[in-house]
Amino acid sequence: MTIVSSTPLVEAGILAPLTPEEAAAVEAKKQAMDKVLSTAGLAKYKIEIMFGKNYAPSKPSHGAMSFWESGSKFHGGGDTVLYICPGRHKGINECEAFIPDHWHHHGFLVCPKCHKMWKGEDVVGQIMAVLTARDWTRLTLKYYLRLELSADIYIKYHPSDIRSAAQKEQERQQFGEQLDVVRSKRASKIYPLRNIIKDTSAGAALEDRIFAFIVS
Repeated sequence: MTIVSSTPLVEAGILAPLTPEEAAAVEAKKQAMDKVLSTAGLAKYKIEIMFGKNYAPSKPSHGAMSFWESGSKFHGGGDTVLYICPGRHKGINECEAFIPDHWHHHGFLVCPKCHKMWKGEDVVGQIMAVLTARDWTRLTLKYYLRLELSADIYIKYHPSDIRSAAQKEQERQQFGEQLDVVRSKRASKIYPLRNIIKDTSAGAALEDRIFAFIVS
Protein backbone atom coordinates (compact mmCIF):
# COMPACT_ATOMS: atom_id res chain seq x y z
CA MET A 1 0.00 0.00 0.00
CA THR A 2 1.18 3.53 -0.73
CA ILE A 3 0.32 6.63 1.22
CA VAL A 4 -0.43 9.48 -1.18
CA SER A 5 -0.74 12.98 0.17
CA SER A 6 -0.62 16.54 -1.08
CA THR A 7 -1.54 18.00 2.32
CA PRO A 8 1.30 19.85 4.10
CA LEU A 9 2.68 17.28 6.47
CA VAL A 10 2.87 19.62 9.43
CA GLU A 11 -0.83 20.38 9.11
CA ALA A 12 -1.57 16.67 8.76
CA GLY A 13 0.18 15.96 12.04
CA ILE A 14 2.86 13.84 10.41
CA LEU A 15 5.67 16.31 10.97
CA ALA A 16 4.84 17.71 14.37
CA PRO A 17 7.80 19.56 15.94
CA LEU A 18 9.88 17.64 18.46
CA THR A 19 9.17 18.36 22.11
CA PRO A 20 12.12 19.48 24.26
CA GLU A 21 12.18 16.03 25.85
CA GLU A 22 12.24 14.32 22.43
CA ALA A 23 14.96 16.66 21.20
CA ALA A 24 17.09 15.89 24.27
CA ALA A 25 16.57 12.16 23.79
CA VAL A 26 17.54 12.45 20.12
CA GLU A 27 20.71 14.33 20.99
CA ALA A 28 21.70 11.76 23.63
CA LYS A 29 21.06 8.91 21.22
CA LYS A 30 22.97 10.71 18.47
CA GLN A 31 26.01 11.11 20.69
CA ALA A 32 25.95 7.45 21.65
CA MET A 33 25.54 6.42 18.01
CA ASP A 34 28.39 8.70 16.99
CA LYS A 35 30.74 6.88 19.34
CA VAL A 36 29.74 3.46 18.05
CA LEU A 37 29.79 4.24 14.34
CA SER A 38 32.41 6.96 14.03
CA THR A 39 35.16 4.51 13.18
CA ALA A 40 33.27 2.06 10.98
CA GLY A 41 30.75 4.45 9.42
CA LEU A 42 28.38 1.60 8.60
CA ALA A 43 24.65 2.23 8.22
CA LYS A 44 22.06 -0.36 9.18
CA TYR A 45 19.44 1.14 6.89
CA LYS A 46 18.83 3.19 3.75
CA ILE A 47 16.30 5.90 3.07
CA GLU A 48 15.58 6.39 -0.60
CA ILE A 49 13.79 9.37 -2.11
CA MET A 50 12.87 9.02 -5.76
CA PHE A 51 11.81 12.07 -7.76
CA GLY A 52 10.22 12.08 -11.20
CA LYS A 53 10.64 14.25 -14.25
CA ASN A 54 9.01 17.36 -12.76
CA TYR A 55 11.27 17.64 -9.70
CA ALA A 56 12.54 21.13 -8.85
CA PRO A 57 14.02 22.27 -5.50
CA SER A 58 12.13 25.57 -5.76
CA LYS A 59 8.60 24.15 -5.86
CA PRO A 60 6.53 21.27 -4.39
CA SER A 61 7.50 18.07 -6.16
CA HIS A 62 6.15 14.55 -6.43
CA GLY A 63 8.32 11.92 -4.81
CA ALA A 64 8.36 8.43 -3.34
CA MET A 65 10.17 7.56 -0.13
CA SER A 66 11.10 3.98 0.70
CA PHE A 67 13.12 2.28 3.42
CA TRP A 68 15.66 -0.55 3.24
CA GLU A 69 17.68 -2.77 5.51
CA SER A 70 21.31 -2.70 4.38
CA GLY A 71 21.90 -6.42 4.40
CA SER A 72 24.88 -6.15 2.08
CA LYS A 73 26.87 -4.44 4.82
CA PHE A 74 26.43 -7.32 7.24
CA HIS A 75 25.85 -10.69 5.56
CA GLY A 76 26.77 -10.13 1.92
CA GLY A 77 23.21 -10.25 0.62
CA GLY A 78 21.16 -7.59 -1.10
CA ASP A 79 19.18 -4.83 0.56
CA THR A 80 15.71 -5.78 1.77
CA VAL A 81 12.70 -3.51 1.90
CA LEU A 82 11.23 -2.31 5.17
CA TYR A 83 7.45 -1.99 5.35
CA ILE A 84 5.49 0.14 7.80
CA CYS A 85 2.77 -1.33 9.99
CA PRO A 86 -0.58 0.17 8.87
CA GLY A 87 -2.17 -0.02 12.33
CA ARG A 88 -2.37 3.72 12.82
CA HIS A 89 -3.24 4.44 9.18
CA LYS A 90 -6.19 2.03 9.43
CA GLY A 91 -7.29 3.34 12.83
CA ILE A 92 -6.77 -0.04 14.51
CA ASN A 93 -4.01 1.03 16.88
CA GLU A 94 -1.21 3.61 17.05
CA CYS A 95 1.46 1.38 15.54
CA GLU A 96 3.71 2.56 12.69
CA ALA A 97 6.63 0.25 13.37
CA PHE A 98 8.91 -0.97 10.62
CA ILE A 99 8.46 -4.59 9.54
CA PRO A 100 11.77 -6.13 8.41
CA ASP A 101 12.16 -8.90 5.88
CA HIS A 102 12.49 -11.73 8.39
CA TRP A 103 8.97 -11.00 9.68
CA HIS A 104 7.46 -11.99 6.31
CA HIS A 105 5.81 -15.42 6.34
CA HIS A 106 3.97 -17.07 3.42
CA GLY A 107 2.57 -13.85 1.98
CA PHE A 108 1.76 -12.31 5.35
CA LEU A 109 3.73 -9.81 7.43
CA VAL A 110 3.81 -9.77 11.21
CA CYS A 111 4.50 -6.48 12.95
CA PRO A 112 7.26 -6.99 15.53
CA LYS A 113 5.79 -4.26 17.74
CA CYS A 114 2.01 -4.76 17.84
CA HIS A 115 2.20 -8.40 16.66
CA LYS A 116 -0.70 -8.04 14.25
CA MET A 117 -0.59 -10.06 11.03
CA TRP A 118 -1.17 -8.19 7.78
CA LYS A 119 -1.70 -9.17 4.19
CA GLY A 120 0.89 -7.90 1.75
CA GLU A 121 -1.48 -5.37 0.23
CA ASP A 122 -2.22 -3.84 3.64
CA VAL A 123 1.26 -2.71 4.64
CA VAL A 124 2.79 0.63 3.68
CA GLY A 125 5.56 0.14 1.15
CA GLN A 126 6.26 3.69 -0.01
CA ILE A 127 5.23 7.14 1.09
CA MET A 128 4.08 9.19 -1.88
CA ALA A 129 3.73 12.92 -1.43
CA VAL A 130 3.89 16.33 -3.09
CA LEU A 131 6.18 18.42 -0.90
CA THR A 132 8.54 21.34 -0.88
CA ALA A 133 12.24 20.61 -0.42
CA ARG A 134 11.98 21.70 3.21
CA ASP A 135 9.09 19.30 3.89
CA TRP A 136 10.93 16.47 2.11
CA THR A 137 13.75 17.27 4.53
CA ARG A 138 11.45 17.07 7.55
CA LEU A 139 9.95 13.81 6.37
CA THR A 140 13.42 12.37 5.84
CA LEU A 141 14.48 13.53 9.30
CA LYS A 142 11.43 11.93 10.89
CA TYR A 143 12.26 8.51 9.50
CA TYR A 144 16.00 8.94 9.94
CA LEU A 145 15.35 9.31 13.67
CA ARG A 146 13.06 6.28 13.65
CA LEU A 147 15.78 4.27 11.94
CA GLU A 148 18.07 4.73 14.93
CA LEU A 149 20.11 7.51 13.30
CA SER A 150 21.82 4.80 11.28
CA ALA A 151 20.88 5.30 7.64
CA ASP A 152 22.45 6.29 4.37
CA ILE A 153 20.21 8.69 2.43
CA TYR A 154 19.79 8.21 -1.31
CA ILE A 155 18.15 10.49 -3.86
CA LYS A 156 17.30 9.13 -7.29
CA TYR A 157 15.82 10.86 -10.30
CA HIS A 158 14.04 9.47 -13.31
CA PRO A 159 12.77 11.19 -16.48
CA SER A 160 9.38 9.43 -16.27
CA ASP A 161 6.48 10.18 -13.98
CA ILE A 162 6.75 8.08 -10.80
CA ARG A 163 3.08 8.71 -10.02
CA SER A 164 1.98 6.42 -12.86
CA ALA A 165 4.32 3.67 -11.67
CA ALA A 166 3.01 3.99 -8.11
CA GLN A 167 -0.59 3.86 -9.32
CA LYS A 168 0.03 0.71 -11.35
CA GLU A 169 1.73 -0.91 -8.40
CA GLN A 170 -1.13 -0.04 -6.07
CA GLU A 171 -3.70 -1.39 -8.51
CA ARG A 172 -1.78 -4.68 -8.84
CA GLN A 173 -1.11 -4.87 -5.06
CA GLN A 174 2.50 -5.83 -5.61
CA PHE A 175 5.58 -5.44 -3.44
CA GLY A 176 7.31 -2.67 -5.34
CA GLU A 177 7.83 -4.26 -8.76
CA GLN A 178 6.56 -1.26 -10.71
CA LEU A 179 8.60 1.27 -8.77
CA ASP A 180 11.60 -1.06 -8.86
CA VAL A 181 11.62 -0.73 -12.65
CA VAL A 182 11.86 3.03 -12.31
CA ARG A 183 14.18 2.82 -9.29
CA SER A 184 16.77 0.70 -11.05
CA LYS A 185 17.23 2.99 -14.04
CA ARG A 186 18.90 6.03 -12.56
CA ALA A 187 20.73 6.54 -9.26
CA SER A 188 21.98 10.03 -8.61
CA LYS A 189 23.51 10.75 -5.23
CA ILE A 190 24.04 9.48 -1.70
CA TYR A 191 24.61 11.08 1.68
CA PRO A 192 26.33 8.25 3.56
CA LEU A 193 26.16 7.85 7.29
CA ARG A 194 29.89 8.47 7.75
CA ASN A 195 29.47 11.91 6.14
CA ILE A 196 26.39 12.67 8.22
CA ILE A 197 28.32 11.85 11.39
CA LYS A 198 31.27 13.96 10.27
CA ASP A 199 29.12 16.97 9.37
CA THR A 200 27.00 16.94 12.53
CA SER A 201 29.99 16.24 14.77
CA ALA A 202 31.45 19.47 13.44
CA GLY A 203 28.39 21.34 14.72
CA ALA A 204 26.07 21.40 11.71
CA ALA A 205 22.36 20.91 12.37
CA LEU A 206 21.13 17.58 11.03
CA GLU A 207 18.02 19.05 9.39
CA ASP A 208 20.09 21.71 7.66
CA ARG A 209 22.55 19.15 6.31
CA ILE A 210 19.76 16.96 4.93
CA PHE A 211 18.13 20.00 3.35
CA ALA A 212 21.40 21.01 1.69
CA PHE A 213 21.75 17.48 0.33
CA ILE A 214 18.22 17.43 -1.07
CA VAL A 215 18.50 20.77 -2.87
CA SER A 216 22.09 20.27 -4.11
